[in-house]
Amino acid sequence: MKRKQAKDRQAEPVSRLRGFLQGWGGALLWALVLSAVLRAGVVQASWVPSGSMQPALLIGDHMVVNKLCYDLKLPFTKITLLPLGTPQRGDIVVFTNPKGQGDDLVKRIVGLPGETVQVSAKQVYINGQPLRAGWGRYTDRPHAGDNFGPVRVPRGQYFVMGDNRDNSYDSRFWNQGRGGFVPRQDIVGRAEVVLWSWKEFPTSLRWSRSGHVIR
Repeated sequence: MKRKQAKDRQAEPVSRLRGFLQGWGGALLWALVLSAVLRAGVVQASWVPSGSMQPALLIGDHMVVNKLCYDLKLPFTKITLLPLGTPQRGDIVVFTNPKGQGDDLVKRIVGLPGETVQVSAKQVYINGQPLRAGWGRYTDRPHAGDNFGPVRVPRGQYFVMGDNRDNSYDSRFWNQGRGGFVPRQDIVGRAEVVLWSWKEFPTSLRWSRSGHVIR
């Protein structure tokens, strides 16, 4: 009799666990696992903490980052399983902080692998030709990034800048002015759309930003 009672007590936690997994608890667990896998390999939500990408991105924008636009990576690693696309000039990308600390950064790709990038009197030059793009804003005041380079972008890496050029800590300033580059494997993905945005939560939501396509 005592042996049977002991077995019943041992089986009780297993029975409760089985019931939990078969009920709402199991559904919640699977939802968490699926969310983690999706975030690791497909999409993730990121937010903009600074004004370095204004006017394309505002402080407080929460955006969807497409992690499958360039590479299919082994979840939770930087190991590429299958290349799916090539980063292009003008893409706004989220990437690992090159200083190895803090949150991921978001900037625009300006220089591609093998190209020579130079900034002279606030004008960006690619392979000696002025970059005539509709993004990138300077002010009239002197700034440390007004003149830079020329530097050659290494193979498999990218030169990135913020659109708000006078208020952006980017490839012009990493590595003590010798050119800081973003390796392709450090690119998390491309910023696609603003989910929602706020100035001061919850009283200053920017409803007009919801669904804004990032360009």
